[in-house]
Amino acid sequence: MTLSRRTFMAVTTASAAGAALAACSRDGRTGGGTLDRVTYLTSFGNLGRDAYIHAAVHKEYFAEAGIEVNVQYGQAGDYNHNQLLAGQAQFASIDAAGAIIRAGKAAKPEDRSLRIIGVVHQRTLNAVAAFADMGFTAPRDLRGKTLGAVVGAAPRALFPAFARLAGIDEKSITWVDATTQNSGNLLVSNRVAALATQLPTKPGLEKLAGGRTVMMFPYSDFIADLYGMTIMTHQNVIDRSPDLVRRFNQAIMRGVRYAVDNPEEIGEVLRGIDNTVDAGQAAQELAILKPNSLPAAGVAVGTFDEARMARNIALLQELGLIPPGLSPADVADARFLPTSDR
Repeated sequence: MTLSRRTFMAVTTASAAGAALAACSRDGRTGGGTLDRVTYLTSFGNLGRDAYIHAAVHKEYFAEAGIEVNVQYGQAGDYNHNQLLAGQAQFASIDAAGAIIRAGKAAKPEDRSLRIIGVVHQRTLNAVAAFADMGFTAPRDLRGKTLGAVVGAAPRALFPAFARLAGIDEKSITWVDATTQNSGNLLVSNRVAALATQLPTKPGLEKLAGGRTVMMFPYSDFIADLYGMTIMTHQNVIDRSPDLVRRFNQAIMRGVRYAVDNPEEIGEVLRGIDNTVDAGQAAQELAILKPNSLPAAGVAVGTFDEARMARNIALLQELGLIPPGLSPADVADARFLPTSDR
């Protein structure tokens, strides 16, 4: 059955509370073939860049791991973070820089209660998008311009670091607050000169703009060590169900591998779930993700190491984005890394 976006949202929302309670009441698999039920939040709606969760469901990787996943559409910014804290979801995709900044600032005590258990992207996907026909050729062309960004999202939070390393006076930038729904239109309508966003938005922005070429200025050109999207959970879930955490991480990272290796197939899978999805655009987004998701040869997708995580933290501290005192153990737990992505 093909579901519209509205129908799919209604189904997932109606079962969210029950899924949360079910996941929190179990400690690993139960007898008789019963599945552990969990709720998962995508990073940003239902787009190609998040299709790895659907790949893992489609290929029955979660079923093999004894898990039933209720997929809900997440949002950029603080939304996924706060949903995990509130117990409305057990797992979510969250950008590494944003996760570290929230834990480092610890605006509220519970902000250090979440843990990265796997890394989807070995490099940050944050970038600035601008139309080539507006004369942008290099990051320095952003000086003195008006930029849009989703409030609280990682591209905006990390921009000062990018600006400093790219030779841009951040004080010369005028910001326009965007939402997940209107950010693309702000750029297309020329209400902003550029958009702080992520690399996989390029196909969608070009489609929205009728084929105009979008220039992307990746943050990773200047911040090469920074991880991208991660999978996070609450420390309470780890304490109660460590085996569930391990099985979930293994299954979703198998989905990441399959999705980036088979973008056209998974684009069609995504359209089968939501008939408003452009399967071709979803496949393009997954193709962009592939070189950013695969670690060194022989290493499973999802891998991270504490030494590099420490360098991520040190970089954000050096740039003044977080105060001293945060350690890798405050934001990540490497005990649940996948042993294979096949």
